[in-house]
Amino acid sequence: MSARRATPLYLVEDIAEARERYSRLGFKLRETGDPGCVGVSAGPTSIILVDRDYAERTLPARAVLLLEQRSALYIWVESLEASRRGLRGVLLGEIDHDGLREWAVESDDGLMMLAETRAA
Repeated sequence: MSARRATPLYLVEDIAEARERYSRLGFKLRETGDPGCVGVSAGPTSIILVDRDYAERTLPARAVLLLEQRSALYIWVESLEASRRGLRGVLLGEIDHDGLREWAVESDDGLMMLAETRAA
């Protein structure tokens, strides 16, 4: 698997409050175009925050349940197909939106989201 980078993904109860909290801590907000999802970054560190509505609209139901239990790892890869060989877990579903193609995978370590940029 050729991972390009990985980012923790958190389900938050109140995304407006989370935005404010991270902003007060000095994180830069990275808007996604959807009010239910925002990236925050400080230096080389990034985190993805999503609210329940966003998660339920964009993820398989099992992935939402796993995300309720603990954070997920969002992994950008060169190619989902090339990554298949290195996967250990159950593919919960494929999501195609906002220029990305994503796989939700349930692994022994919890939820992993693998993403590749969709070819133009």
